Parts: sequence; structure tokens; C-alpha cells
Amino acid sequence: MGRLTTNMGRFSAILLCVAVSGCAANRYPGAPTMPSDDPAFAAPEPVVMPGLETDPPEALKLMPGDIVELTTVSAQTTQYPGLIVDALGNLHVPLAGDVPVGGKTLTEAEKAIEAGLRRYDRFARANLIITQPDGHVASVLGAVGNPGRIPVPPGMRVADLFAAASGGGEVRLASENMLPNLDLARLMRDGETVPVSIPLAIKGDPKHNVRVRSGDQLYVPPGTEMLIMVLGQVGAPQPIAYRQGMRLTEVLARAGGITGEGDQNDVRIVRGPLREPRMYTASIKDLVNGKATDVQLAPGDIVYVTKAWYTKTGDVLNALSPLISLANSAAIIAVAEAIRRP
Repeated sequence: MGRLTTNMGRFSAILLCVAVSGCAANRYPGAPTMPSDDPAFAAPEPVVMPGLETDPPEALKLMPGDIVELTTVSAQTTQYPGLIVDALGNLHVPLAGDVPVGGKTLTEAEKAIEAGLRRYDRFARANLIITQPDGHVASVLGAVGNPGRIPVPPGMRVADLFAAASGGGEVRLASENMLPNLDLARLMRDGETVPVSIPLAIKGDPKHNVRVRSGDQLYVPPGTEMLIMVLGQVGAPQPIAYRQGMRLTEVLARAGGITGEGDQNDVRIVRGPLREPRMYTASIKDLVNGKATDVQLAPGDIVYVTKAWYTKTGDVLNALSPLISLANSAAIIAVAEAIRRP
């Protein structure tokens, strides 16, 4: 917590110093009508996942947590239902003791059990049936409707896993105002990233909609960079899910409009990476009077409506800097809620 506070303070101090030195007269450039109109702003390049050229199926293997029924055949036939593969991958077999079966196919596990039993009965044969495949699970974490451990039946694919964790395939909110960022979602396997794109997997691309294996982990981060944060002197400060073509007047209206203390001639728009943000100003009065065009917003923008009595750059940055430093964190939600409360 101390390190986070220190980093927040460092970001705030850097942003304040840069803004005060570069904009001492409190003169920010007017917000461009389109984000691409400002040559100094460049949206981050998306990471393109190549997918997998081959995705061969795997034989069903025993995993820790599986419940099996063991049948031994010799002079007598005996059944042992409800045996559990423990966390070490061992199966406790009467007479044979702990037999390592984790990661083995059923045929391999049966041979291992027979080898253990033949110390006492050289004619013993073993037959295994998985009655509850409780060890065949994958984990889905992050901004999905139903995070947690998901059963992995044979043949399950990435799109199926996401659908199971998000409520039948519907892209659900992780919280009231938080959308998942599927472009940054990652499938992890044995500590490494599987180079697949979750959006392409959902669309059925065979190079990306690969088979899920037991132990896989899918992380879907919250889409903070796909939000527009509307803060300051508005009726209901809040994060708003971004969509292409969203305009400044729309988000202000959805946030309850500018309150009586808000400066309609000075609405700040903070854009770009946190280390080098771009700061613009827009006048709602000019828009209403036809002297300016509405501003198209970019993903991750912070719209901040100043108070009419804010005249100094330092005053504005003192209000903005802690919000900017939290812009890629879920803590910004708490900040918005705190502003909303009287």
C-alpha cells in the first residue's frame, strides 16, 4: 500500500510540474474534433496474437480431485467406489498403497495399479472408471459474470470456457459500470501464455478457438482503458463504457449534465498514456452557439468539468493529478463514487 501511495504521489508531482511549467497561463489547446486530428496523439498499437497452427486432442488423463471407481479382478472381483486422486496425484489402493496416477491415462493408471497389486497377487487385474471428473477444471478470473473454477469436459474450447464463465456467452459487466477487455484477455497454460485471441476464439476462428486443457487459466482484465471517466462538476460523476463515435456532449448528458458551479467554457479532456498525457479544453457554450463542433472521445479519456472559479493551472492539476494517477485502476471507481456522495 505504501508503494502504491508513493507511485501515485510521484505521478501526480510529475504531471503537476509538467503542466505548470508548460501551461503557466492556463492555456490548453482546444480539444480536436477527432482524436486523429492531433498528430501528437497516437492510440496504442494492439497486440496481435498469431494463434496455434495445430491443436491436437489429448487422451483423457487422471487429475488430482478426480473420483474413480476401481474394480480388481483375480480369484474374486472387488469394487472400490469413491476413491479420490489426492493433491499429489496418488490413488490409495487397498493392499497396493499409494499409487501415482496423476497425469496418466486410464490404461496407464490401470497398469500402475496392477504393478502394485502383483506384489501380493500376480494374477490381479485392474479396471478404472472416472465417476466424477472433479479434477478436470480450468480457472477463469477477472471481469466475467461467473469467475471461478469451470469443469472441462473433453472437447471444450476457449469460446465454451468463456461462455460458461460469462453467463451463457453474454458479455456481462464485471461490476455495474465495468466492461471486460477481451482484447487483453490471456489464456495461461503451464505458466506460459497461449498465443490466442479471445475475441477471435469467440468468433470461431479455429487457430484461436483451441481446446481447453485441465489446469488452464483464463484471465479477463477489466476494461478500464475502454471507459470514459466523467468527473468533477456534473450531476452524477461516473465511468461510462466507451463505444466508437462517442461524443463529449453525450457523456456529459449521461453523467447528469454540468452543475451550477461547473465552468461550461472550460471542460478538460485528459487523453493518452499516464506518463505523457495530453490535456485539452472544450467549451460547451461554443458548441451550443455553433462556434465549435462536438468532440469525439477516445478510449480511456477523462472528462473533468472544472469549477468556474478555477483560474490557475496548479488548481486544476491539484484536482486532476490524483485522478489521473488512478485512471488504470479499479480505485477510480471508488473515487467517482466518493465524488458522487454529498
